[in-house]
Amino acid sequence: MSHDTARRRASRLTRPAAALGVLSLSALGLTAVPASAEVTTPVDDQTATTAPAAPGAEPTAPVSEGAGPTADAPSEAPAETPVPEDAPVVGTPEAPATETPAAPAENPADPAAGGTEADTAEPVAPTSVNPDGTVTIDLLGITDFHGALEKAPILAGMINQIRVEENVDTVFVSAGDNIGGSTYASAIQEDAPTIDVLNAMGLAASAVGNHEFDQGYADLSGRVADRADWQYLGANVDDENPELEDVHFETVAGLEVAFVGTVTEETPRIVSADGIAGITFADPVARTNAIAAQLSDGDAGNGEADVVVALVHEGTNLVASALSADVDAAFTGHTHVATTAQTPSGAPVVQAGASGSHLGRITLTVAPDGEVTATGTNVAVPADGTRDPKVQQIVVDALAQAKVIGEEQVGSVTAPFNRGTNTGTSDGSNRGVESPLGNLLGEVAKWTAESVGLTPDFGIINPGGIRADLDPNANGVVTYAEAFAVQPFGNTIGTIDLTGEQVVTMLEQQFQPGKSRPVLRLGLSADVDYTYDPTAPQGAHITDVLIGGEPIDLGATYTVASNTFLINGEVQDGFSVFGSGTNFTETGIVDLQGLVNFLQANPDVAPDYTQRSIGLTFVSDTTVEYVGGEEVVIELSSLSFTTNEPKPGFVTLFIDGEEAGQFAVDNTITPGTDETGRATVTFTIPDLADYEAGDVIFFEMAFGATPESEQSIVLAFEVTESGVVLPPTDGEVTPQPAPQPAPGKAPVVTPAAAPATGSLPNTGADVNAALFGAAALMLLGGLTIAVARRRATIG
Repeated sequence: MSHDTARRRASRLTRPAAALGVLSLSALGLTAVPASAEVTTPVDDQTATTAPAAPGAEPTAPVSEGAGPTADAPSEAPAETPVPEDAPVVGTPEAPATETPAAPAENPADPAAGGTEADTAEPVAPTSVNPDGTVTIDLLGITDFHGALEKAPILAGMINQIRVEENVDTVFVSAGDNIGGSTYASAIQEDAPTIDVLNAMGLAASAVGNHEFDQGYADLSGRVADRADWQYLGANVDDENPELEDVHFETVAGLEVAFVGTVTEETPRIVSADGIAGITFADPVARTNAIAAQLSDGDAGNGEADVVVALVHEGTNLVASALSADVDAAFTGHTHVATTAQTPSGAPVVQAGASGSHLGRITLTVAPDGEVTATGTNVAVPADGTRDPKVQQIVVDALAQAKVIGEEQVGSVTAPFNRGTNTGTSDGSNRGVESPLGNLLGEVAKWTAESVGLTPDFGIINPGGIRADLDPNANGVVTYAEAFAVQPFGNTIGTIDLTGEQVVTMLEQQFQPGKSRPVLRLGLSADVDYTYDPTAPQGAHITDVLIGGEPIDLGATYTVASNTFLINGEVQDGFSVFGSGTNFTETGIVDLQGLVNFLQANPDVAPDYTQRSIGLTFVSDTTVEYVGGEEVVIELSSLSFTTNEPKPGFVTLFIDGEEAGQFAVDNTITPGTDETGRATVTFTIPDLADYEAGDVIFFEMAFGATPESEQSIVLAFEVTESGVVLPPTDGEVTPQPAPQPAPGKAPVVTPAAAPATGSLPNTGADVNAALFGAAALMLLGGLTIAVARRRATIG
C-alpha cells in the first residue's frame, strides 16, 4: 500500500531480534547456495518485486496450475507449477531446485554431520536507514516446517547471517504448520524440541496451520502456546476459547509492522472434528483484507500500521490474486511448494516450500512519505552450512532422546508390510492401489474396536493416513519408532454404522475422477472382498461385494471401524458417505497405540498377499445369451501388489473343475490406479448338448502369488431352454450366499435372481428377449461373480 504519512499505533510491542550465533556465510542472494533436494520452485515468478499499482490490477506474475495437492491440501485446489530441475533459484545462482517430499522424512539426518558452528563474536549489523531517508526491513519466513529438526541448525545459521551481516531490522515469521505431521524425533516428544528450536531462532509470529490443531485446540492454546515465545495468529478462526490474536505488531526501525495470520478454510475437513468442536473457520483472504483495511484507514482507534504483512496458511494459487492493495507483502503455505507471485497491486507473495527446504525473504523499503515497495524471493537451504550452536545442541539432544524412546521393540513380522508405489521404488507414492500395509491397518482398526467390546463387521484405513512402510529395514523387528512413522497423526479409532447400500457407495467413492489422485484405495480387513469394473462410468464401478464371505445385503446395517479422521461425519478425502452414517462411537485408543497393541498381541505377523479388490471387465457382450462354441473374453486386473511382494505369474481357468488353460499376468505397474496385475482370459462355451435347462456351468479363474494367497473369481452360467430367456426380476433382491469352492473343484452355487436395473450392486446385465435355435448360457443375476478366497490367517 502507499501511505501519505507514516502511521503509528498508539500501543506498540517492540521485540528485539534474537541474539543468535554469528556465521561467516557469504551474502545471501549474491552467492550460490546449493539447493536442497526438497522443493520445486517456479522460476518465472521466483522474484516478486512491487511497483505500486492501481487497486484491482491483474497480477503481474500469476501462479499457474500444476503440481497436485499434498496429503494435507484439498485435492480440489490446484497447486503451484514447478519448473525443471535445472532452473536456478533467484538469489542462489546455479542451485537446482527439486521436488519436495509430500510427507516428512522418517529418519532425519544427524545434524552434527557436515557444516560448522557459528562464531560467538557478534559484530554490529548494518543499519536499515538508507542515505535517501528510506528504511529497509527484511522479513524472513518459513512454512510447513513439520518438526524438521535436522534442517533447523543450518536454517538458523542463515537467519543469523542476515540479521548480523546485512540488516539488524529483520523479522522472522512463519505461515503455519510448524508442528504436527512431524518427523519422528519431534513428534515422539509432542513437538517440544521444535518449539524450543523456533524459540531459539527468534520466531516472532506465526499463522496457525491446520496441523497446529492435530492434538485439539485445547492443546494448542494451552501446552503449545505456553511453551512458544512467539505469537500464534488466527484471524479467521472464530468461536475459539481462549481467542487467538488476529494481528501481531512489531516496531521495526521506528515503523509499525502488522502481521495478520490466517489458516485455510478447509481446516474442518482435514482435522479431527473433536479437537475443534464449536470452532468455525472463515475465508482467510477476505478476513485478511478486512483487517488490512482497518489498519490502513487512518483511524487510530482501530489500530494503524505502516506496513501490513499477511501470513496465510493456504496455497499461493488461492491467495495471491485475491489480496487487496492494503496488503504490502504475504507469506503463504499449506501446499508444500516453493513459489513466489504478486498480488494485483504488485505486493510480493512468497511460499517457502516445506520441512525447512527454503527460507523465504521479503525486503521492504519504506519511503519517508510512507510509500512501501517490496521484493520477494526464496532461497534454498543447503545440505551443509554454518550451524547455529544453540539450535544444534537442542536438535542433538532431541535426536538422542527420540532414539532411546524409539528403540523399544513393540512387535515382530515375517516380512515388511509395504504401501503402494508408482515406480516400484518410490514407496508410498501410489495411494490408488491396494497394499499389504493398508489391509493390515484395516485389520488393526477392527481388532482395536473389538478390544473395547465393539462389534465391527470390518475395518478400513484411508491411504493418506499411512506415512511409512512397516519394518522398512526388513529385520523382522518392529520398533516404536517404526510403528510411529506409519501412523504419526494421533487419530483415535472409532466405529460408525452404514447400510449395505452405503458400504457400496463407500467403495465407489474410492474413484475420484478429476482429482490429482483419481483413485484413493481404502485398506480393508479380510472381511471385505469386492469386484469392480475399471471401465465403468462414475457411480457404477462396484459390481459385487462380500462381507464376511457373504453377499452384501443392501438393506442391512454394517459396523465399520476406522480412524475417526475418516469416519467422523465430515467429508474427509472425498468420502462423503460417512456423513450419512449413524451411531458414531470412539474407542479413545489412538491409532498408533492400537497398532502397538495389535503387534504385541500377535507376534510374527505375516503379510496377507491376497487381493481384497479385483477388476473384472467383460470384453464379450453380456447382454445376450451365449451358445455352444461361442468365445467369451474377460479382462482381469488388480491381481498384484506394486512393490517387492510376490506376484502371480498366470491365471488358471477351470471349467466345471477341469483345468482348461493358463493366461499370463502382466505385472507392469499402472501409476495412480489399482490395475497392476492384468490378464486377459479367453474361453469357449462347451457343447451344450449334454446339458439340461437349469444346469449351471462354473468357470473358475484362479491365481495366487503364493500357495497361501490363492484365490478365484467364479462365473456361473445357467443353461436355458431353446428360445427361452430368463428376464431380471422386479425390485431389488438380496443375493444368496455362494459356498467357497475347494481347490480344483467347482463350487455349488444356488442361482439367484438378478436385481433390477440401477440397483446396487448391479452384478448382472439387463437380458433382452431373444430367440435361439439351440440351448444357450445366460450369466446369472445376483451374485454372478462368486469371489472365492483361500487365505492364511494373519497372526
